[in-house]
Amino acid sequence: MNNLGHWSIYGNLPKDFEVKDYFGFVYIIKNNHTEQYYIGKKQFQHHGSKKSRHYGREMNWRNYTGSSAALNADIKKYGKDNFKFLMIDLYKTKGGMYYAEAYLQMILGCMTEYLSDKQTPRFYNRQIAAIRFVPKEPPTAKTLKFINSFKRGM
Repeated sequence: MNNLGHWSIYGNLPKDFEVKDYFGFVYIIKNNHTEQYYIGKKQFQHHGSKKSRHYGREMNWRNYTGSSAALNADIKKYGKDNFKFLMIDLYKTKGGMYYAEAYLQMILGCMTEYLSDKQTPRFYNRQIAAIRFVPKEPPTAKTLKFINSFKRGM
């Protein structure tokens, strides 16, 4: 069995996977104190130039806590034990992993959802696919209705 560090496994994802068989994973981190979330991705090994001295070496994924400064400040503030780190799925390709992260962020509304106080963002994410979004309005009811009808076959 793998040493998964602080990561838990979602659903029936195998706990004994071989890191070398996958590019990386998508994940969600939950702040149990504030009920805020962070969606991200992490690769298992260094890639890029094969001439690099780091190429093929395992990355720090076991104790990785995300790239959000606000998330990491809250981990420091509330303690790591007040957070749940959940591996959602494993991906064999960079493209698959990048797409899955952006898709999850879009579908779950990570840029437009707020907690019940209507002030605090539900997600720590402030960008999708390395593009900073500052939405002035959420998708309208008409847009959401179209998405649902499209999924049902219009």
